[in-house]
Amino acid sequence: MGIAVLGPLTIEDGERPARISSRDRIVLAALVATGGDAARPEQLAEALWGDQPPASWRKVLQGCVARLRRALGATAIETVPTGYRLAVAATEIDARRFEDLLDRTRELLVLDAADHALFMAGEALALWRGPALPEVESWEPGRIEAVRLAELRLDAEELRIEAALRAGRQAEVLADARAQVDAAPLRERRWALLAEAQYRSGRQSEALAGLRRARQVLNTELGLDPGPELAAVERAILRHDPALRPAARAPEPAADCPYLGLVPYDVGDAEAFFGREDDIAAGLERLAATGVLVVVGPSGGGKSSLVRAGMAAALRRQGRPVTVLQPGPRPADALADPMPEPAAVLVVDQCEEVVTLCRDPGQRAAFLTAVVAHAARAPLIVALRADRLGEVCGHPGFARLVERGLYVLGPMSEAQLRTAVEAPARRAGSVLEPGLVDLVVRDVEGEPGALPLLSHALRQTWRRRQGRTLTVAGYRATGGIRGAVANTAEDLYDRTPVTHRPVLRDLLLGLVAINPDGEANRGRVPRRLLPTGPGPEQILEELVAARLVTTDESTVALAHEALTRVWPRLRSWLDEDAEGQRIRRHLSVTADSWAAMGRYGGRVRARAGPLGRLRRPAGGDGP
Repeated sequence: MGIAVLGPLTIEDGERPARISSRDRIVLAALVATGGDAARPEQLAEALWGDQPPASWRKVLQGCVARLRRALGATAIETVPTGYRLAVAATEIDARRFEDLLDRTRELLVLDAADHALFMAGEALALWRGPALPEVESWEPGRIEAVRLAELRLDAEELRIEAALRAGRQAEVLADARAQVDAAPLRERRWALLAEAQYRSGRQSEALAGLRRARQVLNTELGLDPGPELAAVERAILRHDPALRPAARAPEPAADCPYLGLVPYDVGDAEAFFGREDDIAAGLERLAATGVLVVVGPSGGGKSSLVRAGMAAALRRQGRPVTVLQPGPRPADALADPMPEPAAVLVVDQCEEVVTLCRDPGQRAAFLTAVVAHAARAPLIVALRADRLGEVCGHPGFARLVERGLYVLGPMSEAQLRTAVEAPARRAGSVLEPGLVDLVVRDVEGEPGALPLLSHALRQTWRRRQGRTLTVAGYRATGGIRGAVANTAEDLYDRTPVTHRPVLRDLLLGLVAINPDGEANRGRVPRRLLPTGPGPEQILEELVAARLVTTDESTVALAHEALTRVWPRLRSWLDEDAEGQRIRRHLSVTADSWAAMGRYGGRVRARAGPLGRLRRPAGGDGP
C-alpha cells in the first residue's frame, strides 16, 4: 500500500490504484499535507468546503475517515484528542521518499560519488507525475506544502545537473541545463550550471554570453546584481580554472558481472583476479627456487583461483607451456588424458580429490607416483586442502614434494580484501557506494573459507545495482556473506515446479560426495549419467545459470562444497539420504573394482547413476 501525492492523489494497492471518491482524496491529501501532525476536524472541513461547510460536516468527515481506513488499513488514520493523524510509514508516501532521495543525493555529492548521486536524483524526479497535492491547492496549509515540495523539485533538478557535470556527463545534460534556465530564469543557480556545462563542453563564448544575459535578467526583473556564485563562475571561466575542466567520464559499465560467484577464477579470468598479487609473486619465487609449489589452505580460501588465474596465467604470459588438471574419481586417467608435455608446468588443482573422490587405491597411488615423476623433470604446482594433507602425504614420494614446496595460503588481509572487492568493480565501470566495502570486509573477517561466499554475495549485489552503483541496500538484500548463497538456492527451489523438485533434489545429491566419516565434498558426475528430458535439462540449466553448478562437455559438478554447508535444505537432504549415500559409495567402489579387472563395458555391465539407483544398459542382463 502506498500514497502518491506528487501529482493527482492515488492510493497504490498492488498493481492497480484503489478507487476512492474525490472528497476522500481531499481529506487524505490534507492529512498528508500536515506532515504527520494532527489535523483538527475544522481544518479538514475547511479543506473540503472552504469557509462554508454544511451543517452535517462532522458526520460527512467521519464517513470519509472510515472509508479511508478501509482502503489504507484500520490503523492508518489515528483519532487523537485534537483530531486525526495519518499514521503510515514515511516510505509509504511518495513525497517523503522523494525528500529522502534528495537528502541522499546531497550526501553523495559531498562524498564525491557523482555517478550514484546522478542516479539518486533521477530516481527522486521520477516520482513526480504533476504538481503536488492538487486536491488541496485552494486550502492554505495544502498550498504552502505544495509550494515547498515544488521548490524541492527545482533543487532536485539542479542537483541532477551538478551530479552529471561532476561525473563528466556535460554533453548529456547541456540541453536540460538550458531548458531549466528557460523554465526558471530568476534562479541564479541555473545560470551558473548552464555556464559551467557550456564551458565544459568547449563553448566558452556561449558561457560568457549566458552570464551577461543572467546579469541583465536579474537586474531588469529584480533590480539585483548577480550573486557570489555567478560572479565566481565567471571569474573561473575567464581564468580557465582547472576545476572547470571536463571531468574524466567513468567507463560504461560492463555487461558481464565482474564477480564469478562460487566458481573459482580460471586461467582465462586472470585480468579480473585481484587481491592475491603478493601471494602470486611469492609462489612463483618459491617455484623458481625449488621446482615445486604446494599451496595448502582451507576450503574456500582461494587456492584454485590462485593457482589457476594467478600462477598458471602468469606462467603462460611468460610463454611457458602449462597443463591444468583435477584428479577426479579416476585420477590416473585424468593425468593420462591429455598427457602433459614433458617440459610443461603441471598444475594439479584440488589434489584432495585423490582421497575424497577416488575409491581405488591403485589409481590413487599411480596418480601420485606419476606426479612425483613429473616433478623430477619439470615444475609442479599443487593446490591441496589443508584437512586432507595428511592422507595425501601417505605416499612417501609426494610427502617429500610437500616438504620442498609447501606454501600455506593464509586468509586475505583487509587491504587484500578491499582490492578484491574494489578492483573488479572499477575494471567493469561500476561504482561502490561509500560504506559498502567496509561492510563487506567486516562480514568476511573471522569467517574461514568465505571467499566463494563473498564472491557470490557481490555477484548478487551487482544484479541489484542502481545504475552503475553497487549499494549497501543491495548487498543487505542478498543476505550478505552468510545468506546470499542460501537465498539464491532457495529462490531456485521455489521457482522449480513441484513435480520437478524431486529431480532437483536427486541431481544435487548425486553431485555431493560423502566420505565414510560423513564429510560432504564437491563431486563430479559424467553428463551421460544424468537423467534426460525437458525437465531435468531445464533444472540443470537453471543451476548453471545461478552458478550453483558447473558443467563442461563431459561432466557436471557442484560449484563449491560451501553449498553443502550454507544451504539448510541441501544439508537436510543429505542427512535424510545417508543410506543412499552409503549405497552410492559401495556401488562406486564396486564399479571401480570391476573396471580394474578389465570387465567394464561387458555384457553384464551395470553402473550407479547419480540418483543412487542401479541402472542397466538397454538390452543388457542384470548381474
